Amino acid sequence: MSRSLRSQLGLPVAVALGALSAIAAVSVTYQQWQGANLELTDDVALASFLLAESDTTDEQPTGIESDEQFALFFDENAEVINVTGDVDEELELVLFEEVWSFTNDEDAAVGLELDDDEGTWVISGVRCTDPIVCDTAIVGARRVAFVPFWTRRLVWFVLPILAAIAIGWFATRWLVGRSLKPVESMRQQLDLITESDLERRVPVPQTTDELGRLGTSMNQTIDRLASSLGANQRFVADAAHELRSPITGVKAALEIEASKQATRSDDAEPSLLDDSVNELERASRLIDDLLVLAKRQGGAPARADVDLDDLVRAAVNMVEARHAGLNVTKNIQPSRISADADAINRIITNLLENAARYGDGTIGVTLDADDRSEVVRLIVDDNGPGIAAEQRALIFERFARLDDSRSRATGGAGLGLAIARELAEQHHGTISVETSTLGGARFTVELPAA
Repeated sequence: MSRSLRSQLGLPVAVALGALSAIAAVSVTYQQWQGANLELTDDVALASFLLAESDTTDEQPTGIESDEQFALFFDENAEVINVTGDVDEELELVLFEEVWSFTNDEDAAVGLELDDDEGTWVISGVRCTDPIVCDTAIVGARRVAFVPFWTRRLVWFVLPILAAIAIGWFATRWLVGRSLKPVESMRQQLDLITESDLERRVPVPQTTDELGRLGTSMNQTIDRLASSLGANQRFVADAAHELRSPITGVKAALEIEASKQATRSDDAEPSLLDDSVNELERASRLIDDLLVLAKRQGGAPARADVDLDDLVRAAVNMVEARHAGLNVTKNIQPSRISADADAINRIITNLLENAARYGDGTIGVTLDADDRSEVVRLIVDDNGPGIAAEQRALIFERFARLDDSRSRATGGAGLGLAIARELAEQHHGTISVETSTLGGARFTVELPAA
């Protein structure tokens, strides 16, 4: 599944911002944790001093931010006077020995840290040798480990991280979309440029950056293509015009000579002159086809409302006049399209001529309109040999021949169906082939209704 460039860039940027936000959150939390530990040490020291100076021995430590804390009070004989908080005997002994032995026989204060299975205790003790003035007090508080410290503040960091990801995602998409807006405009214009409409040019951004140079290069490339295609079109048109005149003259002379020989001879066999006339007729149709192709590539067709049923009837009458003994079954419904009448007439004539040449004397012509899909459908059937499924795509290629000898016998040049398809596509229509109910080929043309 393809993704837009905005999504492709937005995802890594969002992930990167999220990762940076997470790293920053961890760093800030670690700094806060270290600061909290330093502050805890000061708070425990202050609490021990205040309790030592207090008149009572049953107070709790104050000003300490810790879930676990305690206070121990001793008399001058190193006897425990009172305990506030949950302190086991082993810890009492360790604390007393550490504080009492450290201070000898003088009033003093001491701080230390003790580790157990559940973490670290921050300890501060004040030894007092004069019970009238003060008491010996030891205060301890559990230092919070980094992970619990981080977990308690996690919600305050998750929201900024998610916000950073969202901002990175949407901001990147917006910035990339805004930067690529000129590219999208150029792409849309390029989609409208076809071989028959090379007058369009892509909009060039009024900048000197890569996008501006890209638009300029695109237009220069289109100019070169238009110039090259125009030269080819002029060559084909000029060559066709130049060939038409001598071929027409030679054909007329041969026809006159053939008619003279026919009046002097009773021989009904075809002569060399007759064969020459047929070949010139075939060459003339080929030139006409080349002119149609050159005209089609010269620009978009001029459209007007066309009564398609009238064009079909006229084309059928012309084919019946050219092919004696042809049996044509007609089912023609009134239909109207917006199109170039000459181009549509060429499609109809090519299909009817193709059916008359390769069929076995019977043609079916159907014209109806599908109101639901707003499509006009022309169907031409014949009772000829038909077209194999694997060859149905080939017949719409230029100069394609399924049987070269048959094409020459019937005068085909391999351009009729190719022209029909290109003209249909130029009018936003389609043409297809399948097996006919008459046993031969069925060509179906669908065009948008007016």
